[in-house]
Amino acid sequence: MRTHHDPRGLPITGLNPAQIERYERLLHELYAYRSGVQARLDDLLREAPGFVLGHVLRGYAVMTDGLRSGLPEAQRFLDLSQRLAATANERERLHIYALKMWIEGRGAARLQALEDILARWPLDVLAYRQLTAMLFWHGDKRRQLAVAMQAIPHWQPSTAGYALTLAPLAFALEEDGRYALAEDYAQLALSFNPTDLWALHALVHVHEMQGRASEGEAAINAVAGKLKEFNLFRGHLWWHLSLFLLSQNKIDAVLDVFDREVFPTPSSFYLDLQNAASLLARLEIQGVDVGDRWDTVAHACEQTLGQHLVVFTGPHQVMALARTGRKQALAQALQGFNDDGQAGMEQAQTGSAVAAAVALYYQRAYRPFLNLMRVMRFEAASLGASYAQQDIYFQLMVDAALQVDDLPLARSLLKERLAKHFTDATEWLRYIDMTHRIEQAHDPKVLRGFLRAGLLQQPPAC
Repeated sequence: MRTHHDPRGLPITGLNPAQIERYERLLHELYAYRSGVQARLDDLLREAPGFVLGHVLRGYAVMTDGLRSGLPEAQRFLDLSQRLAATANERERLHIYALKMWIEGRGAARLQALEDILARWPLDVLAYRQLTAMLFWHGDKRRQLAVAMQAIPHWQPSTAGYALTLAPLAFALEEDGRYALAEDYAQLALSFNPTDLWALHALVHVHEMQGRASEGEAAINAVAGKLKEFNLFRGHLWWHLSLFLLSQNKIDAVLDVFDREVFPTPSSFYLDLQNAASLLARLEIQGVDVGDRWDTVAHACEQTLGQHLVVFTGPHQVMALARTGRKQALAQALQGFNDDGQAGMEQAQTGSAVAAAVALYYQRAYRPFLNLMRVMRFEAASLGASYAQQDIYFQLMVDAALQVDDLPLARSLLKERLAKHFTDATEWLRYIDMTHRIEQAHDPKVLRGFLRAGLLQQPPAC
């Protein structure tokens, strides 16, 4: 069978030129978070059952859903790709191996396989996007940036798929605190595709880190009418909008967005559970009555106990279960996390300790929570997610310190929370000014206001 090549010159097993064009469109849709991509990929696989990377990509997609219940389906796609391995090229066989390592829970080997692909075939868009996404949940921000930056010399604006490389670079730069560059690359990506959700995501992270709430709100509202066309990742952008609204003290609007977009119906998707629990926790820290919203989230968490493979989800499940007094489910969750840690699963020991700390907070054991979480706060970053998402740990710690009237500790934590987010002389001056304001604050409500504001934003009036 004659081998055909993708637009970047890489050989693709099992597709003719017209089908390669369809696959290329699918990659653009997939990494813009368009809905219905998996169904269209299934259609292509029915026409071209020898499409090796198609089976691998379907396996990647199942694993990305992050549920143990998906492992048999992912294994089915791995089996299909392995049966075609004899006809595959070396690059495709490395993708097969990466999927196998993912299913077996061998994350380090999975990441290394994808790095090996990019070292030899730097124009492999699939490897590039998968690796940068996987590193996000491995908590390895420096490695994520290294991968993105190593790709730069190989891509030109005239290279097919060039736009697909920009949003991961923008996001990696943002997480490394290089906000101006991150904004430039995010805007460049959006100039190619105004609804590139990962590029928009990178941009609003810059807004969040720099306390530019009104700009972040406007950026999301500009595409809000189109978000129904995208997959469940859209809920995370609504979460970001909620943070911008919260920082401006628009509480009714936050609750409305929660009910309509963040968690409108029970969901097992890990990002939905993270978004919902984190947002409700932040609202309650600010003294907002969230009604019975915790119950809906807790019920969804209860239905998926032991299922989630994204470890960062665990502490959020515990928030909902402990907050609603589901003692049996909470005990089951904590035991499951502990068992995973004892079995040596990657990230599980840290995840178990953070989850146990969160349970103490919601059991109002604030001092024991602080004793454990202060030890774990630097390790917790290894569970992955962004600085904006990881901020929930500081939200809970500051509130716990205030609950036990330890204002010096609350101030210390607030200053630490800000310390890693200044990147130039101007922001340094803002940081110094805010630390003075924190030190001068004696009212717990004022100190909580610093949590509501963006990281380098003056808190609004309470």
